[in-house]
Amino acid sequence: MPARLTLFRLLMQERQWDNWSVFAGHFGQAARDVALKTSAPRLMGVAVARRTFDRWMVGELKGMPQRDTRVVLEHLLGFSCTELFGPPPDVFSAARAVHDRGGLAASIAISDRWPTSRLFMSATGDVADSWHIRGRRLLDGTTAAVQFHSAVTVGDTVRITAADNDSLVRFLRPVRRGILVAVDEREDLKLYVTDAASARRALASFPSPDGALTLPAAHELDDLTYGILWSLIQIDDGLLADDQVLDEELRLMDTFLSLPRSALSRETQPGLTTVGSNWLGSAFCAQHIQRRLDGVTEPPVFWTREQTGEEAATWLFFQHKHAYLRSLADRFAGAGAMSRTFCIPPSEVSRSSNYERILLFLAIALMELHGIHVRVTIHPEYSTIDGFALATGQRAVVANWLRSESLWRADTITTRPELRSYQEIFMDAAATSVMDGPSPLDRLRALAGYLEIDWPWLVRRCLGLSTSGVTGLARPRSRLITLDALTRVLHFVGTLPPDR
Repeated sequence: MPARLTLFRLLMQERQWDNWSVFAGHFGQAARDVALKTSAPRLMGVAVARRTFDRWMVGELKGMPQRDTRVVLEHLLGFSCTELFGPPPDVFSAARAVHDRGGLAASIAISDRWPTSRLFMSATGDVADSWHIRGRRLLDGTTAAVQFHSAVTVGDTVRITAADNDSLVRFLRPVRRGILVAVDEREDLKLYVTDAASARRALASFPSPDGALTLPAAHELDDLTYGILWSLIQIDDGLLADDQVLDEELRLMDTFLSLPRSALSRETQPGLTTVGSNWLGSAFCAQHIQRRLDGVTEPPVFWTREQTGEEAATWLFFQHKHAYLRSLADRFAGAGAMSRTFCIPPSEVSRSSNYERILLFLAIALMELHGIHVRVTIHPEYSTIDGFALATGQRAVVANWLRSESLWRADTITTRPELRSYQEIFMDAAATSVMDGPSPLDRLRALAGYLEIDWPWLVRRCLGLSTSGVTGLARPRSRLITLDALTRVLHFVGTLPPDR
């Protein structure tokens, strides 16, 4: 049975109490507070069972809560139970263009489908709603303004006609990041997204008499587009927050690059965001590897530490990573295929949502696009191995910034016993790769199967999004980000045969 929208459910979503254990903690504290306030010790023991909370969340009520429970609940949330378990009151509809039925349904649908998102609805018309996005382990989280508008989908086009055009103009004017969500409720609820900056440019360049805005149907909000938005926005905002510090740190990097080995503690830059720290480590490692491969004529083999889409998304957006892949491809062109191995244990796959697994897939597909033969081992004992590039019989260039206490750890190994160890690691992992096959198509199909990604759907969606373009979906603002790699890999995957 679909969930019934109630004020209680909306408050739980907005306060991020939509998990029973979180709610129960707040409810227990409220019970103690009201027991002391009213001199009613019996209220100390009032609690809400998980099953009861789940029924409240979906609006499945056979009657109002019992008297003591009702007293505590009304004290906790500030509304009567009649209001809490009825539809949201008019105050939530103060901004008509934002809090119409479609906008509320869309905000709940997004929060339900993607637990890393929460939407907070404003009660006044002059304050935008906000979309809070949070990472898992690597990304810091950020918030964007959001506005919902009804829309009609016709073929490959989505047409938005704002009920209040002045509200739309006011939303688009500020320079902060904003996201427009088009809501088509005619059949199943369908959502489409576009960046506010792109919408602003579209309205200025192609004005329509009725103020309507059009966007491609390929911008439908699903696991592909959500994954792109989720990672890009957090990476972009993290880099912007650290822009000046990163510019200063780059000037000091040459000192460390001249050393055969180095490790810089994260404590040297305690104020950096996680994204900024990882960008600095990644940029150093890319340069360290390229410098230490000077004089190598045969294509090296690479070991890569990324295991999740959150970690691998940097390959899709960091400008220096895209340049790094192009540089290596040019350097070893005609000398044979390079290879790169990932360690992705089943436990990491099971912990990742579909949108994050798609990001991981796209990062690996990008390497196949650059002529790199990718292998994936699933053995967890290899998870702690630092990233390295092995020039067989010459040197192993160690460079790692992921899941490390240091901003980076870099080394150059030349002793024969250690080189044999690196060679054995690579050969053992390559022999058990789940990403097997003679061609990029075969290997990527095998990878999609391992990651439990619907191959025909992914190919179709990548083709549609690459045709319409990704810049309208989310436009980066940091000079350290590029969409070129993402655009190329979407086209590459989208032109592969969709049938098995």
